Amino acid sequence: MWVRPGVLPLRRLLFSSVYGHPRSSRVFTSGRAALQVVAVPSTPMYESIGAGHSHTFVPGRGSFNPPTDGQTAYSDFLPLVPPESLRMQQIVQSERDVTMGPSSFTAMFRDMSPYINFHRSTTIVIHLPGELVESNLFGAVMHDIALLNTFGVKLVLVAGSRPQLNRQLALQNLSQRFDCGMRITGPMELQCAMDAAGSVRFQIEGYLGRGIVNSPGRARTMNVSSGNFITAQPVGIRGGVDFINTGEMRRLNVEKVRAILDDGDIVLISSIGYSASGEVFSCVSEHVASKCAIQLESSKLIFMHNGEELIDSRSNSVVQTLVVEQAQQYLELARQKPDISRDFLLYLKESIKACVNGVKRSHLVSRHVDGGLLEELFTRDGEGIMITKHMYEGIRMATINDIVSIMRLIQPLLDDDVLVSRDQEQIESNVDTFTVVERDGAIIACCTLQPYENSFAEMGCVAVDPNYRNLGKGNAMLGYIMRKAAAMGVTQLFVMTTRTAHWFLERGFVEATVNDLPPSKLAKVDLKRKSKVYICDISRKRALDEKELLLQME
Repeated sequence: MWVRPGVLPLRRLLFSSVYGHPRSSRVFTSGRAALQVVAVPSTPMYESIGAGHSHTFVPGRGSFNPPTDGQTAYSDFLPLVPPESLRMQQIVQSERDVTMGPSSFTAMFRDMSPYINFHRSTTIVIHLPGELVESNLFGAVMHDIALLNTFGVKLVLVAGSRPQLNRQLALQNLSQRFDCGMRITGPMELQCAMDAAGSVRFQIEGYLGRGIVNSPGRARTMNVSSGNFITAQPVGIRGGVDFINTGEMRRLNVEKVRAILDDGDIVLISSIGYSASGEVFSCVSEHVASKCAIQLESSKLIFMHNGEELIDSRSNSVVQTLVVEQAQQYLELARQKPDISRDFLLYLKESIKACVNGVKRSHLVSRHVDGGLLEELFTRDGEGIMITKHMYEGIRMATINDIVSIMRLIQPLLDDDVLVSRDQEQIESNVDTFTVVERDGAIIACCTLQPYENSFAEMGCVAVDPNYRNLGKGNAMLGYIMRKAAAMGVTQLFVMTTRTAHWFLERGFVEATVNDLPPSKLAKVDLKRKSKVYICDISRKRALDEKELLLQME
């Protein structure tokens, strides 16, 4: 098991109580600000601090001494400081304090804030394998799911129960029968499958039913809704083999599930499906998860896998992102290698299916990493593997045939002095630096990418046709340029602008000075234009994927 601290301090803070924990060494003054902090002893009793009197409450003994001298009832469990004992102390702020920057928790929370905002009110389908239910981290994952619910994420949980089913079969002395990669489910096997699915369901409901039990004040409870949300059909006879009660999901009661999600409840779906005629079938939970994500048009599909990693054998580096085409090609190659986990390939297959059919992102997150689910959703670099569709349809390198169209696109910006003056001859000599966005044969956006020394590159001559400025073409082009620059070894992408600073600031660029530019660029800068410099760090590949995800908010 790996434990990553990442977002764990935040989770523990949000789930912790100010009552009864040693870390709560705050002095309460019933409406007055306590300016002096003292440590509260971690003893089995709480003592109220007053002027010449003491009232003690001993938990478990039922004794309670009511106030007798005018102090409020709160003094019996909140220590009160007499006003005459308070003193104000002036804080002298040093230059070191100013330059130290925010604490690690503050910086982490600020980094998380755009992701919290992005995921609010989105639908996420999470597959919980039976192995997770039996692991030591099951409770931690349930806490993380509860936290997602408090953030306003609409959650659909699909529970697997394969190890529980195998154990039930062993108890009944039933052998496991497979054909074509599927389990053959007879009447007795079906009963075992229902028992296993029910056991897992009750454990998940039990954990989530506790809510956030350590939250300050009254515990926040959450409802978990289970039911016959999926309709299934029999697999039937394949290759001369009757699969009997093995089924496959047909459809989800989308209207009902969405109504439950809109009420703030969590939906829990098992691998047991029902036909219109009342028959019961045992389905593959991974198939159920991907179909639910597709039919709900969810934002994400997440599988909690066994922690396998994909390695780029050329550089021995970990690969955290796959586009669908790349994942499909790898899947075909991996099927021929018997040493690769079948479960991993199943997760990958269903992730690809979901993305091809409209789900924006699929993720494989290790079930052995404490906080991995939160780290994947709320940090720039994530924890697992992300599968996504190709985002750059219509974007390509410019050719000599595009020069007239590029000139027509940027001419209004040249006339308004938004762009640095350049003529058609200059564009022709630098056409290999241009990227264009084409739609129905017309060039609707363009920009340049010029590399410099010290791993710098400049994005310039950014122009989008006014008729397409609200369709996300600028965002898509920016994402493409970032990836192209990163592939060239660039770590710092900069722009110089006089009019469009806010557009870049909203997309992760930070203001810099001309002195931060590489020397060869600095030597060519026209200081009379007084252009402002903005730089974006693109050194982390996974951060680019998450940046693109946030750009979709536009």
